[in-house]
Amino acid sequence: MINAAIAPKKPLRSARLTTYEKLKQLILSGQLRPAERLSEVRLAERLGVSRTPLREALMKLDEEGLVVGQRNVGYSVADLDIGAVRDLLVVREALDTCAAGLACKEATERDFERIRDIIAQMKGLRKTKKARPVDVARDLELGIQIHVVIAEATRNFALIRTTAQIYQQLRLALWLEVLWLELPDNGLAEHMAIASAILSRDAAAAKRAARAHVRSTLANMERVQELYKFRAFPQV
Repeated sequence: MINAAIAPKKPLRSARLTTYEKLKQLILSGQLRPAERLSEVRLAERLGVSRTPLREALMKLDEEGLVVGQRNVGYSVADLDIGAVRDLLVVREALDTCAAGLACKEATERDFERIRDIIAQMKGLRKTKKARPVDVARDLELGIQIHVVIAEATRNFALIRTTAQIYQQLRLALWLEVLWLELPDNGLAEHMAIASAILSRDAAAAKRAARAHVRSTLANMERVQELYKFRAFPQV
């Protein structure tokens, strides 16, 4: 019999992770407005944490593009420039289309395994009747990850690097697309079409599917812009 006093305890959820998730939710729900300056003192009080985990959470959110940090100024909520997002999506369309075509030629069986695994995880998340916030977050990350994996399958390092940069800059817009719009399956069918074509090494079909997927997001940005304006400047 194990003495309760010396029995191993389950690790407590880290203050950094909890703070990060709470702060992220405040931003994505619109409770912290676009371009709003973030006071570390007030945020620490609001979240009931010390400034150390808060700063660590802000650094992670900065990496994700949800906040912007400036030396000697501090952090502010990222602002969404829909015009800039559209420009990035045009570039993304070219990159993703190119990557899909090249992957059909260069991908290895290991790359195929990674693509199948991501699709399987996406399908698994759809089995829950009510998606939890953590599931929505995981779904978005998988949606971004599959494009990164496809780019990596091309073995073209310039394409891989540029794709990563574009998706980093688009992260906020993609978050809002998933959270604010009632998408039928959060892009699962579109991702499956891309994956299926690549797994069949059908470059023409892969390019068509990749192009259609990005253009779907481009069309959704009109609706995101309307909601964004409302949340940034709520009616009094």
